[in-house]
Amino acid sequence: MSYMIVADGPMKTRLSILGIIASFCISTISCAPGNDTADDRTATAETTEPPRMTLIGTPLREPAWSPEVKTRLEKDLLIAEAVMAVAPEREDSYIWLGRRFGYLTRWSEAIAVFTQGLEKFPDSYKLLRFRGRHLARYREFDRAIADYKRAAELVEDKQDSYEPDGIINARHQYLGSYRSNMHYYLGQTSWAVGDYQATLQGMERSSREPLVQHADRLVATTYWRYLALRKLGRHDEARVLVRKVPQDLELVENFTYYKGVLFLQGAHTKEELMPEADSIIKFAISMDHHFRGEQETAEMMWQEIIEGSAQGFWPAESELLAVRKEMPQ
Repeated sequence: MSYMIVADGPMKTRLSILGIIASFCISTISCAPGNDTADDRTATAETTEPPRMTLIGTPLREPAWSPEVKTRLEKDLLIAEAVMAVAPEREDSYIWLGRRFGYLTRWSEAIAVFTQGLEKFPDSYKLLRFRGRHLARYREFDRAIADYKRAAELVEDKQDSYEPDGIINARHQYLGSYRSNMHYYLGQTSWAVGDYQATLQGMERSSREPLVQHADRLVATTYWRYLALRKLGRHDEARVLVRKVPQDLELVENFTYYKGVLFLQGAHTKEELMPEADSIIKFAISMDHHFRGEQETAEMMWQEIIEGSAQGFWPAESELLAVRKEMPQ
C-alpha cells in the first residue's frame, strides 16, 4: 500500500497491525454476499457532501464511475480510515485519508481532514499542497492560493521528492514532485482569479524543477504558459513557445494536453479533434476562438465544456463568469 511509510524498530509491529486491518477491510467488502459495492454499514456508503455549484451556477455531479471503480475507491477509503484509527500521529495518515475522500469527490470531508492534520503539523507543506488542491476543486480559490503560496515557502529549503500518485499510471511511474506540483497548481489556480502573470510564473517555475524534466510536464506547462501569454497580450512569445514542442513526443499520461498544444501549434484542426475531445482539448479550441475575436463561439464552447463534465471545468467557468460580469444588468 503506497501510503504506508516503512519504519524500523518498534514501528514494525504497528505496520503489521495496519496490514492486518487493511486486509480485513478488503476481505470484508469483497466477501459480502450479493454486493458489488460496500454496504450501508461502511463509512463510505453514503456521502454527506453538501451540494455544490460551478461558478456559473450549474450543479456539480458525481462522476459516472463504473461499479468496479467505485468499489475500488471505497475500499481505498476504508483502508485509509483504518490506518488513521491506528496511527493518528502520522502525517501520512491525514494525507491519504484526505486524498481518498477527494478521489470520491467528497471534497468538504477531504478539506476537513487536511485541516485537522495541519492543526497537528502546522508546517506541513504536503498537507497544505493537498488542501489547496481540494479547496480549488471546491471553488475556494483565494484560500487555495494562500495554501499553495505557504506550501511553496515551506518547501523551498527542503530537498524535493516525487509525489506518490493515488491512482497509478500505466507505467507505475511518478511524474510530479512536491515542489513542481505546488508551483503548477498555484499557477493553474491563479487563472481562476484572473492573475495570468501568476499563472505564467507558476508554470515556468514548475517546468524548471529538476525532477520533472520529461515530456508530460513539458506539454502541460506549455499549454498553460501559452494561454497565459496570450491573455497578457504577449502573442508572439506565445507562438514561439508553443512551436518549440516536438510533434513526436512519447508520453505517459498527458495525451490530451499534448493534443491541445499541437492544436495551438496548428498541427491539428478543430474538425480532427472535436469528435473525441475532452475538456482540456475543447478549452484550447475555445480559447483560440476567443483570441480570434469569435466570442460567441467561445462562449458556447465554454458552456458546453462546463455542462459536459460532471465536476465542471473551472478555467472555462471563470472565463464565462468574467463575460457575464461585464454584461449590463
